[in-house]
Amino acid sequence: MAEVRNEEKLMGGQVGSKADLRDTARGGIRTLFSAINAIYWRYAGLISIFVLAGFAAVMVGLWHFRPIYNWDTLAYLATTALDRMGGDAAQIHAYAYSTVRDAVPAADFAVLTQVDPYRIRQFVDPNAFLSMVGMYEVKWLYVLLLKGLVPIFGPLAAFDVINGGALVILVVSIGLWLRSTQLSGYAPLVIGLLFLLQFQGFAVTQQPDFLGNSLLVAALLGYDRKRNLLGSVLLVAAVLVRPDQVAVAGVVMACAWFLRDRNALVFAVTFAFCLAIYIVISRSLHPTGWWPHFWFSTYQIQEDMTGFEPAFSLAVYFKAIALNIYRSLFLNTWLAAYVLALGCGGYLYFREVLTDRRRQVLLLAMLLAIAAKFTIFPLHDGRIYFSPLFVFFLIVFAGSQDRTRSPA
Repeated sequence: MAEVRNEEKLMGGQVGSKADLRDTARGGIRTLFSAINAIYWRYAGLISIFVLAGFAAVMVGLWHFRPIYNWDTLAYLATTALDRMGGDAAQIHAYAYSTVRDAVPAADFAVLTQVDPYRIRQFVDPNAFLSMVGMYEVKWLYVLLLKGLVPIFGPLAAFDVINGGALVILVVSIGLWLRSTQLSGYAPLVIGLLFLLQFQGFAVTQQPDFLGNSLLVAALLGYDRKRNLLGSVLLVAAVLVRPDQVAVAGVVMACAWFLRDRNALVFAVTFAFCLAIYIVISRSLHPTGWWPHFWFSTYQIQEDMTGFEPAFSLAVYFKAIALNIYRSLFLNTWLAAYVLALGCGGYLYFREVLTDRRRQVLLLAMLLAIAAKFTIFPLHDGRIYFSPLFVFFLIVFAGSQDRTRSPA
């Protein structure tokens, strides 16, 4: 019996020893993370700067070492040559395709010209190619920048210069907002949010979406910081890059009026400017028109837009919406993020978490702007809804942190 008791005692000691070892390991890990946490928050502002700078460096590296060539590059180059070449389809076509052929690897050029019937037709038919340009020419400010930068930097480098400017706008606006909201330590999470919303999908291509989204994000974050003049100037610039952003300006104005923001007049004047810009661009350039463009981009691609004026059809309209909801579920993350945003918005409203009136305006406007954009022009691409979603989640996080800091 004594031997049995001694064996049990010995085994109990081993078990206790192992438990002690686990406790010691957990305590050591806890101490280590506590020290790291203290050091991190002591230098959070400096770390934020390095994180944002590192993000910018990564983006520049992606452009340089792994460029992605988009077919739209050809169309935007064509817009820069419209006036210079007198609208001659053959000359404009030759200029755009020869420029890209000389600048990109042969395999990439083959993808731009041979992958599907649409690209093949554009490559062999100058008139069909020129019929597409009206859908790109309306990005007025982007085209203007290209016209000014191409003679200085060269055709394709000009796109990178514009993307570089967009990157600066985005990084600086995020940095200023983080500092003003005392959230600088959360810069890594903000960068993670960018990629969750598929920012990289449009940031590495030769399209106006990077610049347009950067300007819109900067405008909305400027409004959140109560920099109304800055926000309005940036919002007008965003509309000049993408006229469809007038929908955001209109929804923000309506929400400011509805929620009695004391600066509602500022939003009304801004919307008036944006609407005037939209009207001037749509009448003075060569736009395709809403319904033909809708048909082409959301329902069925046309190889030649010359004389393409289909009658409006509710059946086509609802088919396009259904088709792009399906595409959004399988190809993008924005729809899932939007459902999450709706849930967050409902929680904040019913729990009365957000007391700042401006933030109430912006959160409601972001949710409605996404719905309005998809209803008017149901594209599945996340680049269309990136800015409202990104700003929505930033403001939700800032509001929740303000609540945490406030005394009970």
